Amino acid sequence: MIKISEDVALVDSLDFFTPIVDEPEIQGQIAACNVTNDLYAMAVTRIVNVLAIMGYPQDMPTDVAAGMLKGFSDFCEKLNTKVIGGHTILNPWPIMGGCAVGMGNPKQIIYTRGAKPGDVLVLTKPLGIQAAMAAYRLGKDKNEKAFLRNMPLGVVDQAIAGAIEVMTTSNKPVAEVMQEVNVNAATDITGFGLKGHAENMAKLSHADIKIAQLPVIKGAPALSELLGYALLTGEASETAGGMLIAVSKNNVDNLLDKFDKRKIQHFEIGHVAKGSGNVKLAKKVKITEV
Repeated sequence: MIKISEDVALVDSLDFFTPIVDEPEIQGQIAACNVTNDLYAMAVTRIVNVLAIMGYPQDMPTDVAAGMLKGFSDFCEKLNTKVIGGHTILNPWPIMGGCAVGMGNPKQIIYTRGAKPGDVLVLTKPLGIQAAMAAYRLGKDKNEKAFLRNMPLGVVDQAIAGAIEVMTTSNKPVAEVMQEVNVNAATDITGFGLKGHAENMAKLSHADIKIAQLPVIKGAPALSELLGYALLTGEASETAGGMLIAVSKNNVDNLLDKFDKRKIQHFEIGHVAKGSGNVKLAKKVKITEV
């Protein structure tokens, strides 16, 4: 965050990664959602512009590259911002992402720090991306597809569809609500998983975080158990995940009411306690498949 004046701050974020899905336009949407969510996690709702970053091998068809860029640009358009340029390179493997630039009032920006003992923890998307997308990749490999054969009918497809929906759902409406309701801290859940990002919030806030519930994509627990991912301890990686929000008990009802009115998915998953930066899962943590 760069403070330009008392009322204006410049915020930017850069993120890119290798493709998660084979469908070019969907991959572009996921990449755009992921990079813009970094700004929405700070309750910055005005994204001025976005730069696209793409790399692809010489033998990759140009229509695949064009499809990723289209998905990326279309997603940004829906957020009322534009891709004004960027950079494309030849690379041994494809990458897709971008740099988002936003502006906001410094007094309204929400940080990862600031959670207070007694705060309620709210998560806005279910977990389980890593296992679902691992199953997606296995299903594309003829030699590995048999590994999923013993899964109940429809579980794999349902988990993959749920994961793609999560990764292409913007956190902008969440950020807009955070502009209306006073919250103490927030972070989006991405590569470090729920526990990793919660630990960062706990350490920066000089408090402990206690998690009582893990909302997960339907079918993801079974896939995580089969494939060896630590979803049920909150340690599996996520992509373009939900927002973890620490809000006081006095404001939580208002926050959830506004989420309901906007049809934003949300779950109360725990609370903040006095401490020194630890994250603790309940011994009998509640697993909720959605």
